[in-house]
Amino acid sequence: MFAAVPPVFAQNSDVVWGVSCCCGGVVTLIFALIAYHFLKDFEYGTPRTTPSVDEIAEELPRKVSVTFRGEKVPEWKANPREQATKAVAKFLSYTDNWFDPKYLHEVADEAFRLVKDAIKDQTVQGVERRLTKDCLDELRAEIKKLRKEREARVFDKLLVTNVQVVQVEAPKGKDNHTFTALITGKSRDYIVDDETGETVRGDKRVYLYQEFYTFRRSEKRWLVELIRPSIDVDAVLGAKNVLAPIDFEEFAKDADPEHLKHVTPRG
Repeated sequence: MFAAVPPVFAQNSDVVWGVSCCCGGVVTLIFALIAYHFLKDFEYGTPRTTPSVDEIAEELPRKVSVTFRGEKVPEWKANPREQATKAVAKFLSYTDNWFDPKYLHEVADEAFRLVKDAIKDQTVQGVERRLTKDCLDELRAEIKKLRKEREARVFDKLLVTNVQVVQVEAPKGKDNHTFTALITGKSRDYIVDDETGETVRGDKRVYLYQEFYTFRRSEKRWLVELIRPSIDVDAVLGAKNVLAPIDFEEFAKDADPEHLKHVTPRG
C-alpha cells in the first residue's frame, strides 16, 4: 500500500428489526444450550433437572473489557481538525493522488502494523524501506535494548480501530510534503522474558491506545518520519494544515469557513 502511485442512516423499522434479530439470536442460543444439557444427560443415563439461567449464563460468550491506556485525544479536538484536513487532502488529490484520503488512511494503517510487528519480532527486515533514516535508527535502538535485556514485547491480536488524518503539509516542493495521522490501536501489550516466556512487565489485558504517525514524502512512497504519543496532541494540532500560496487561494474560494481556520499558506 506504499506504492508510488496509490491506488443512511437506517430507518426506524430497520433498527427494530436488527434489535429483534439480536435478541432472537440470544434466545436461540440459550435454548440450544438447554437442549444440549438435556440430550447429554439422556445419553449417559444420568437424569438431572433443567440447568438454571445462571448456569446457562456461565456458558454464554463473555465480552472482553477494554481499558484505554495513556491520554485519549478528545473528540472535540480531533474531529474538527480531521474534517478540515480531509477537505484539504481531497482538494490536493484532484491533481496529486498521493493525497487521496483513502490512500492516506491505508498508508497509516499499514505502517502502524509494520512497526509493531518489527518490535514484536525484533527485526527491521521488511520495514527498513518504510521509515526515514532517523526513525529507523530509533526503532533499531528500541529493538537493541530489548535484546540486551533478553526481553520481548508482545502485541497480541493487534487491531487498528481508527485512523484520523489530522494534518497535511503541501507547500512548494514535493520533498516538503508531509501528513500526520492519529492512529487508535487495540491489543494486549506486555513484556516477557525472551527465554522463559514469563511476563516481566505489564499484563495481558486488552488496551486501546493512540499514537501520532507523521509521514514524509519520498521519491517512491510515504515514509514514517516521527512517532509521537497521544499526550503530544497540543503540539500536533497546534500546527495548521499547510498549502502553497497559489493552492491556498484556490482552496479558499469554496472552502467551508470552519475548515479554512485550520489552513495556512506557506511557500
